Order: sequence, then structure tokens, then C-alpha cells
Amino acid sequence: MVIIFSVKHDWSTSCIIHWLNSWNVEVVRINGDDSVYKFERLSKEGIYFRNTITGRIINLKEASACWWRRTGLKINHLTTYPKKEQLLVDDFDLTSLLNGGYQLEEAKALIEYIFSSIYQSCPINLGKPLFNLNRLIILDMAEKFGLQIPEYEIITKGQQLLHNDLGPVVSKAIANGIYYGTKKHRFYSYTELIDDDFYRENASNTFFPSLITSLIKKQLEIRSFYLDGKFYSMAIFSQSSEKTKIDFRKYSDNRNVPYQLPEAIEQKLDRMFKKLELNCGSVDLIVNDQGNYVFLEINPVGQFAMTSEPCNYNLERIVANYLRYGNGAN
Repeated sequence: MVIIFSVKHDWSTSCIIHWLNSWNVEVVRINGDDSVYKFERLSKEGIYFRNTITGRIINLKEASACWWRRTGLKINHLTTYPKKEQLLVDDFDLTSLLNGGYQLEEAKALIEYIFSSIYQSCPINLGKPLFNLNRLIILDMAEKFGLQIPEYEIITKGQQLLHNDLGPVVSKAIANGIYYGTKKHRFYSYTELIDDDFYRENASNTFFPSLITSLIKKQLEIRSFYLDGKFYSMAIFSQSSEKTKIDFRKYSDNRNVPYQLPEAIEQKLDRMFKKLELNCGSVDLIVNDQGNYVFLEINPVGQFAMTSEPCNYNLERIVANYLRYGNGAN
């Protein structure tokens, strides 16, 4: 049995399940944004969840492999009780404490233990229960491993923006940024160029601590999927379009081709993944106008669909095979 912690509309998850089903491998998909699976109980023998549609109870500790695709488990998967009436003790109202914050902390602790227990007991893990990396810590780590990184500052005032030593700058999220969708709309945050109008309009303003990095003049961008020591890289010619010069994610009209990273760069990145104890993930880099490789970030979720198809890597099959055998053999 393979467990996949994911979300409902993740296309890559569906592709992997298609491959596994074609090989008659049983798959349990637990989505963080539905309540199909509900927690039943936990004991020394196992961690039991019930499928609310079929009624079947499964023991997650019997899994042969686990793909930590996305968060997967949230408080909605735990057995909850109806909210009680107002609870007063003398002059103190404890209702919100018991029904709100306290339950949430209990749920977080239980989920943390479930993740840790499965990760420790499962023979094959793809990724780990770590779905976010601190961008600033990772940038500092990359520099220590000998990779070139953009210069950056965290600022809180317009005057700091005006008098920074970085030259032209772009803004980035410190964490993961906004990734939110409704039935009619999608909301994302992108890397944005700070233009002259913004400088003028915000010279005397203060704002929440914000990350700015030096604007890198680039030849091309690289997205590389890492799987257990091997890199599957793609060159993105984002400079060919004014729409994608700052952030290629805004549009999809770039030329994308397979790319081989220099061995020295792969070795440094491999050391970083091993330090982070991650066996998969995606790396973003830039080749600047001087031909140097500049590290941008590691995404532990490991988006690979945009790399697989243009480069004919067939990563969906490779990932599925990893979940079967613990390697990417075809």
C-alpha cells in the first residue's frame, strides 16, 4: 500500500496514481482539502483512518511507501465534537479556549506525531513531512556550500528602499507567497520589479518587513527536479519575452529544453539536499549575463510536471517506480 498526502486537484498526484494503478499497486490518497478520510484511533499496533465513503478502515503504518506531496492531514481529518454551550467558571469564559485554540494545539500535536511515526516506520519515503523551507536560511546555506546567491535585504521603510546598495531590485515573498483559488479566481504572488513609481510613492512610508533582492541580468533560467541524487534539468528562455523577464510563471510562452547542469553545481546542490535530508525537490537557478550560476531556491514539494513533458523525461513513471521499489528504475 502506497500513501500519498496531497490535495484534491494536484495533477501530478493523479498521474502517479494512474501509473501505480496500472501496476496493481494499492494507493491511499489523503487530501488536505477534503474530509474523505477521518482519524479513528491510534495504538501501538497502528494509526487507523476510516474512509467515510466506503467505511473501510486502514492502518497507515502498514504502508510500503509514502509520498509527502503536500500537507495531507489537517484538523478536519480528526474526529471532532460539537461545540458546547458557553462554559463559565466564576467570571471566566473558557468556551473559546476549549473549542478554539486548545483543540487546535491538540490537533497539531497529534498530526505531528502521526507524520513522524509514519515517516520513521515506512520503508520508502519520497520527500518528508517538511512542506516549507525558510527562504533566507536556504539562501545562507547555499552560499556556505559555495553557490552564488543574489544579494538581499529585509527592509521596513521607503527610505531604506531608496538608499539600498543592491542597485535595481525585485520583491519576493519571504515564505511561500500567496497560492489561493476559488471557483472563479486564482490568486498568486510573483517576483516583481520595483520601478521608479513605487520608489516615489513610498519614499516616506513604512511597511511590513519585506524581502528585496538584486535584479540579476540573465541569459536563462533553470528548473531542476532532484530525485535521490539525480537531476532532471530544464532551461527556460524567459528573456525572450517581456512578459516573463522578471518571473516566467506569469505566462507559458517560453522555449524550454533539456539542460545539463555542470557537475560542480550538481555536487553542491546534492550536498544541500543531503544536509536537508530531502531525497526530492525542485531547484531554481539563473545563468547570469556573465555565465555564472545563481541559486534562487529549493521547493521541497518538488514540482516536476512543467519539466517532465517539455524535456520528455517521463518523470511521472520514474516517481511512481520510486514509490514501488525505492529507486527510479523503469
